[in-house]
Amino acid sequence: MPRPDGCRNARARSAVIYIDTSVLGAIFFRETSAAATLARLENCSKQRLRISAWSLTELSSVGAIKQRMGHIDATARQNAMATFQRFASDNLHLAEVDPADFRVAVSIIDDSANLRSGDALHLAIAKRLGAALMTLDKRQAEAAAGAGVILA
Repeated sequence: MPRPDGCRNARARSAVIYIDTSVLGAIFFRETSAAATLARLENCSKQRLRISAWSLTELSSVGAIKQRMGHIDATARQNAMATFQRFASDNLHLAEVDPADFRVAVSIIDDSANLRSGDALHLAIAKRLGAALMTLDKRQAEAAAGAGVILA
């Protein structure tokens, strides 16, 4: 499991950090791990933090699922997304999804059958960027090494 104080090793400390949607969802939808997760991000240089265009879609979906399940209402969802947009604009660099990322994600799924397609796409993007992955998703963290991605 990722340490709450930041990166696991020297390579991760100096790398660009790609933030998975599990981290964003925890922070902006105020899950129990939000405070510790935010503290980890605050220890990172803004210049090193990356998300992808896919993260925007996936985080919106997280909010919609939480609303459909009755965990939050429409106002809470809108507020969370607006707060995220401000945070992303001020602190995160956006990486576009490259068409080749989808093909790499297929090979990652072939090597790790327990991985969701969206998680494999995040791994493929992190790999292309040469980034360390910050995630709260245990399956994705386990698949990272096989995909050639270090953990932050």
